Amino acid sequence: MKFAPILVALGLLVSIGCATPPEVKQALVAKDQAYAENERLMQQYRELVGNVTARHQLWYRYVQTRLKLNLALQWATTNPKLTGVPDAELTKDDADLLGPEIIAVVNDMRLKQLPERKGPIGQMVFLAGTGDMTNLVQKLPELIARIEQRVAKDSQLSSTLDLTVFDQYRTNVEALRRINGVIKQYLDIDVTLPQGDVQSLADALQTIRR
Repeated sequence: MKFAPILVALGLLVSIGCATPPEVKQALVAKDQAYAENERLMQQYRELVGNVTARHQLWYRYVQTRLKLNLALQWATTNPKLTGVPDAELTKDDADLLGPEIIAVVNDMRLKQLPERKGPIGQMVFLAGTGDMTNLVQKLPELIARIEQRVAKDSQLSSTLDLTVFDQYRTNVEALRRINGVIKQYLDIDVTLPQGDVQSLADALQTIRR
């Protein structure tokens, strides 16, 4: 946004009180329409960014819920192995994805004869299994609730989106429209702009510069 032409116009209004050519008034009307259209488009873009972000968060939560549920059930019913990856490293990586709250439920669900699994420094992660299928099914609602809580928490951390830049842009455009409107008002009645009103417009320009 260029401020120099506006400042020049303010100076002329202070020093000159004469009839205004129709072309100048028409230019001010066209400029106001352009400001309004610009503000409308920017608001649409703001809404688009917000909607896309909301849809992204919806898919993020869906994918993460499925991932963690599948992983938790795998550890509750099997002794996972991955070719080329040490057991301790695999245990740690999966434990980091699940988190301690989910692991606590998984340990209550693990089937009999599943061995304990430790992390790289020998810390206990998954306990030896002691449960059966009946216990596993009964624990499923609690497991799903823990997973949803974890995903919701992670989703909040990853959803930070700063839309204040759009609000600031709208504020600037509205200030420009106010300036344009005051100038047009005085040109319409062909009078000299008082010094006090010039100061008011200058203050509006300062708002835009912040």
